Amino acid sequence: MTKARNIAIYGKGGIGKSTTSSNLSAALSDLGLTLMQTGCDPKSDSTNNLRGEKSILSALML
Repeated sequence: MTKARNIAIYGKGGIGKSTTSSNLSAALSDLGLTLMQTGCDPKSDSTNNLRGEKSILSALML
């Protein structure tokens, strides 16, 4: 079993955190790694690119 790792991306608004997060998740997934991406963005910007056309409920919608 491999050790879990955490990566945090933070900064001021509008600098590309969501794009960087989704691209990093996609790249790590392509390498065969299992991952979970979470975000605090109410518009789900960080996961929109990963989901394609599939719609999911956010915590704000529940």
